[in-house]
Amino acid sequence: MSVPPPEPSRLAFKAYEIEELIDIYFFRRCGIVVAHAARAGGLSPNAVSVLAGVIGGVGGALLASDRLALVGVGCLFLHGIFDSADGQLARMTRQTSELGRLLDGVAGYVTHAAAYLGIAAGVVSRGGGWDILGWAVIAGGCTAIQAQMYDYHRSTYAAIVVNGVVSERPAHGGPRRPPAIVAAYEAVQRRLAGWHPAVEAEIAARSDNGRVRADDRSRYRSWFYRPVRGWNLLGDNVRRYGFGVLACLHHLEWMFPLILLPLNGVLAVMWLWQRHADRAFLEARVTTR
Repeated sequence: MSVPPPEPSRLAFKAYEIEELIDIYFFRRCGIVVAHAARAGGLSPNAVSVLAGVIGGVGGALLASDRLALVGVGCLFLHGIFDSADGQLARMTRQTSELGRLLDGVAGYVTHAAAYLGIAAGVVSRGGGWDILGWAVIAGGCTAIQAQMYDYHRSTYAAIVVNGVVSERPAHGGPRRPPAIVAAYEAVQRRLAGWHPAVEAEIAARSDNGRVRADDRSRYRSWFYRPVRGWNLLGDNVRRYGFGVLACLHHLEWMFPLILLPLNGVLAVMWLWQRHADRAFLEARVTTR
């Protein structure tokens, strides 16, 4: 199903088997350089996340200028490198946290908000209608939902299959409660995720002091590996490709129809596929009791 990761002693993967090729061979490799530099400079993973948000925000703002749009796209890819670096640094230094995961997500939202507003500002400055702002807001909301589902399913897969632990989300009744803002963030994810929290609860109920049973790890992988790979289509990389291609075509405003039509179509298909897999998993578990 997968091959060993290259240079495992240097690259700190969250879940190698579900990584995209561009992450493995570009963002991770560049990110580890930034992570080592940040570690040498005494920066925390959260500080790197903040820097990623600043770089992404600047890149998004530059999309307002047709002349500087490609520089902005370059900043968006640089944001991706720092986005990889903060997670690698956290795993290298054992400083992973719920707050760090939240900051990582916020940096992504800041980047996309700046990009969409930058595109809208560019359209207006070139004589376009103000209604483009409404489309930017709608596209931003859709991107947030897409990103939430991408993050939720990948993080859950990494926790259960790779790390062998049940999630520490409050719904599982764990003794440690995350900060209120993190709990709210995760509550939104659970509400959007349909039946999958029930899958997590089922596995958590069978765990041994938070450690997932070996058979449950194997079963979870066999049922959900393919859907998780499918959720990768809603990750940041696809949108980065879109920004790059449309900047070269001088039609960045086409980003909004791209998000609202094909990417929302992918979201609908993936949600239904995931729901079917969740239901089948739960029904199979009941029949084997």
